[in-house]
Amino acid sequence: MAKNLLIKHAIDIYMKYLSQKGMSKETARGYRIDIEQFARYMAQKENSPVLVNRIAQVEVEDFIQEARVEHKWAAKTVNRKINSLASFFKYLYKHKEVDENIMENVERVKVPHKERTFLSTEEVMLILKHIDHPTVKSFLYTMANTGLRITECIHLRLQDVDFDKRIIHVINGKGGKDRNIPISYALHNHLQKYLKDVRPEVDSLYFFALQKTGTISRQLINSTLKEACEKAGIQKTVTSHAFRHSFASALVKNDVHVAVIQQLLGHADLRTTTVYLHVQTEDMQAAVNTLSL
Repeated sequence: MAKNLLIKHAIDIYMKYLSQKGMSKETARGYRIDIEQFARYMAQKENSPVLVNRIAQVEVEDFIQEARVEHKWAAKTVNRKINSLASFFKYLYKHKEVDENIMENVERVKVPHKERTFLSTEEVMLILKHIDHPTVKSFLYTMANTGLRITECIHLRLQDVDFDKRIIHVINGKGGKDRNIPISYALHNHLQKYLKDVRPEVDSLYFFALQKTGTISRQLINSTLKEACEKAGIQKTVTSHAFRHSFASALVKNDVHVAVIQQLLGHADLRTTTVYLHVQTEDMQAAVNTLSL
């Protein structure tokens, strides 16, 4: 028989477990936000302290349904909330804090297929040409040449860039995993020039740093990128993630093996990498033109 554990105490225990497991602070924070949102829903519903062993599957499903209507959650957001709660209750069940895993049969929502924004190499260079902010320009040039996630690039430290070995060390990337990304000759020269001519003399460990903050923000990068796209006449909706996608797409067009692309992008599952493999109209036209029946 499980103990009568309050959900707020259960969350603290679970967060300690995630920390000991080596999960990144940012990822763990996302789990906490999702679970605490459900805890607040249950507290309002019960109007009393909530015991984890008395929560039923139907209450999770009601929470998801009610929040979808009220907050208009997208399918991906819904599935993230479900995954956070599933991990939480799986841990509680494994450690005998609850009598059953109520999340075992909670179904994920089907995510509608959405075409990813793709930028050609020419479009990437055109956008970069219209970026006036030198630090943002170097930041996005690095993403386009490494496939780094925006968070990985923001958290990149000076010591993580090994110019002698031409390697960028990604420390504690998504899923808490480390990986190494080779630096191309062009990027090597660009980053050295950035350190010499652009990066301010600031007391910061971060590679991409501004004088005022010692770092660079996601908001500045995406707002600068939006302005550059308007100046360049790019009609697509472009965020920094498009540069990571375009890195992968360019490698595909250059016939780089998908397993190599998987390692560079830091995907645990090869199936995730295949999402980046899109077929362009001109590629299909070229394919049918090879036929001579």
